[in-house]
Amino acid sequence: MKKNIKIIPIILAIVMIMGMVGCSSQQTDSKEAGKDKKYKIAVLLPGPTGYFVATKEGIDKAAKEHNVEIEYADAQWDASKQMSQVEDYIAKKVDLIALCSVDAIAAEKAVKAANDAKIPMLAFTNAIGTDPTGKYDGLVSYVGQNEVRTGELCAKIAKKMLGEKGGNVVLIEGRPGTNPQRNRREGFLQEIKDTPNIKVVYTQTSNWEKEQALKITEDLIQKKTQFDLIFCQDDNSATGAGQALKEAEMKDKVKVIGLGGSKDGLQAIKDKTIDATTYMSAVEEGALAIETAVKYLKGEKVEPVTEIMQVEVNESNVDTFKGEW
Repeated sequence: MKKNIKIIPIILAIVMIMGMVGCSSQQTDSKEAGKDKKYKIAVLLPGPTGYFVATKEGIDKAAKEHNVEIEYADAQWDASKQMSQVEDYIAKKVDLIALCSVDAIAAEKAVKAANDAKIPMLAFTNAIGTDPTGKYDGLVSYVGQNEVRTGELCAKIAKKMLGEKGGNVVLIEGRPGTNPQRNRREGFLQEIKDTPNIKVVYTQTSNWEKEQALKITEDLIQKKTQFDLIFCQDDNSATGAGQALKEAEMKDKVKVIGLGGSKDGLQAIKDKTIDATTYMSAVEEGALAIETAVKYLKGEKVEPVTEIMQVEVNESNVDTFKGEW
């Protein structure tokens, strides 16, 4: 019996040591599991455009690099449909919702719904709310351009083209209610407000579509509207407007500015169908959205805004850019 009593403390000590080793191993395994967790992110797009083909390329590339599962939804330019999609992904308890909004104001309800459900939300490309920087309380972050600043850039290009003489300007805008349409317009008008010799004589939406912009321009020509420059809020519309002017043999008299740096837009500069556009990488924007989301999910600090800047493209530097969409 005495021998057995001496053995018991030794056995207890071994059990305790093994327990500590097991606990340490479990903690290590838990940390490794958290490190390697496959996050599920819902990416909600507003509607079909060529731009988002390139954005998705960047999203998919970053998702693969960061072990992220992506689920896409397209709202077909319907704000109520997009809200339903947000609610669906909240119910699915995804790790994060990355939202490119149909309507900047309507999307505020989506942010509130996600916040109430404790599902983090990030905005990209189309900002939410009225702050032109894209900063919005309740969002993890906004990744994209400052659309007002982009509109200002296009107005500066217009002022250079029109010179001291100035002239009449036609604005062909994107889909009404979207953040780009509202803020690109605001930025353009802000930049020319102290230039009285530049006057906006007509504004119409093309809904980002080439054929609509072509028809708008043809109608203005038929009505003999006097204009010296057309600013389009996207390259699709700019190429349509430029085509209408070429067919009417008026392109040498009217300047056309696009926006976005698409393949067609860059080629249109080379073909002298339009005179200038702007460029930023849609692929980079998509990748940054996912990278920012993953940082947040891992507990790392992210900035409320990650701004991507547009730059001017014209005949002198067009060969240095490569279109993505």
